[in-house]
Amino acid sequence: MKKRTVFMSAFAALALFTPAALFANGGAQSSASKQVTLTAPGTLPVTRDSGAALDVFMVQYADQSGDLLTNTALNEFQKAVNVKLNLTIAEEGSARERLNLLLNSGQYPEVIVFNSVSATDLIRYGTTEKIFIPLNTLIDEQGTNIKAYFAKYPWVKESITSPDGNIYGIPAVNSGAKQANHGMIGYKLWYNTAWLQKLGLSKPTTTEEFRTMLRAFKTRDPNGNGKADEIPLTGAYGTWAADPYLFLLNAFGYFDESLRMLRNDTFTPTANQDYIRDGLAYIKSLFDEGLLDPASLTQTLQQMTAVGNNPGDNIMGAATCGHLGMAIDIANVERAKVYTTLEPLRGPNGYRGIPANSDEVRPTSGMFMITDKCKNPALALRFADAYCTADWAIRGQVGMKGKQWTDADPGSFGPDGKTPAKIKYLTVVNATTATSNDMLGWAFRLLEEDWKSQIQLVGDITNPVNYEGRLLQETVKLLPYAADVQTIPPLAYSETASARRSQINTALSDYVKNSFAEFITGKRNLTSGWDAYKQELERLGYSEYVKIDQDAYNAYRRK
Repeated sequence: MKKRTVFMSAFAALALFTPAALFANGGAQSSASKQVTLTAPGTLPVTRDSGAALDVFMVQYADQSGDLLTNTALNEFQKAVNVKLNLTIAEEGSARERLNLLLNSGQYPEVIVFNSVSATDLIRYGTTEKIFIPLNTLIDEQGTNIKAYFAKYPWVKESITSPDGNIYGIPAVNSGAKQANHGMIGYKLWYNTAWLQKLGLSKPTTTEEFRTMLRAFKTRDPNGNGKADEIPLTGAYGTWAADPYLFLLNAFGYFDESLRMLRNDTFTPTANQDYIRDGLAYIKSLFDEGLLDPASLTQTLQQMTAVGNNPGDNIMGAATCGHLGMAIDIANVERAKVYTTLEPLRGPNGYRGIPANSDEVRPTSGMFMITDKCKNPALALRFADAYCTADWAIRGQVGMKGKQWTDADPGSFGPDGKTPAKIKYLTVVNATTATSNDMLGWAFRLLEEDWKSQIQLVGDITNPVNYEGRLLQETVKLLPYAADVQTIPPLAYSETASARRSQINTALSDYVKNSFAEFITGKRNLTSGWDAYKQELERLGYSEYVKIDQDAYNAYRRK
């Protein structure tokens, strides 16, 4: 599932490292300086020499149980390749800041494994500062699996090649094939079909029909307990796709959290459009009627989940979030099974759409980088290449065979009913709890096949072991409504442009979110305050922000 990084102070970042990260000379524990003899490319182990080691920066993500030092997938992989990792472990919340401190101080390890290294970072630390070394020759000589992947999906190689022609980071790829996955559409609204049926209502398709449904949820006691305890619509702040306005504004015109859209190769700002004002007025009217949970503008993911998991009677009519497990314990099958996604609503101006991301540009810019301190770059590349297989991707992402999963039944298919299934879940870790210590997930996910389309469905789709399949089916249902805009590719910026863009983006995002909440709650007047809102956007550099992206996109097209 998708995650957000919470940034902390430099002092806190230093304090949150595990003992494994405390090493001599302010840098990583020194690996053996001797050159090792490698086996033939594409074979395991990658070396038969004893004592082969790499100093590696890795991230401990918040939803992982256990820790990387005891993670069974990572330890199995080290044994398979015969390379020991001396780990520098950063907690998720401080990882970005800590990595920047290491790189800027010169006290960094041989290898960086982190899924938030941007194209701009690769240019800065690769092209300009020469900290990340070019991988082109190493891939040609040692990257058997990586080369095969690039040959199969050339768009991945193209998207992660820097303007100077070098590859400085091996990416993570969410889905190798250009197939649907639930992350393609994040702005989902899940509604209670049992309540709708009980009240004799039809599924809403317009904003006014949606209002009618919420009114019925609020006033007609759909949970049947004789109490006015129903919450028609809720959401959460500061977590993936859970702000209610993200879904609802898209009934009036295109909007996503990037605050711009790309159409006909031209970037256009979205947060200052008049249709956004109209959408906010509609959402405010829901708020004023008590149909939108006031807490949804401020509450955490955990607080929203508490609403969905209310003990006793179900009180949640609908919730906005990227996947249902954010709002409800999917192990509570009787409750979770009544929710499904609502297709995008048609607004009064006739617009009906939803932002969608194409897998064609889904790779991260960098996930595995080799630094100039690496004593055995070929060994490091072979280590990465060995993980770039479907088998290891499944081992890290799904868990241990025989424990979390097994081979699919003969003749079975994946969620699309067409792709032959390869794996079958035996257990599932609820999306609202920590992942197993048998899984690595984003902690070390490199190139992989589209394994989600190969997961066998077992019985009813609402069975928790079918959760990935259920999310896929829900997403496929929404794809026909994907907005008519271009997917924005990974863009690279100069160091100056990147710093300025980051400065503007932080101020803009905070201002837009706060303003939206104030307009919805009535703290600010949408009629008299809209022009002042737009003027402040310009003062914060909105036009400059869009131009920086346009310039970067123009350079991307010239590559």
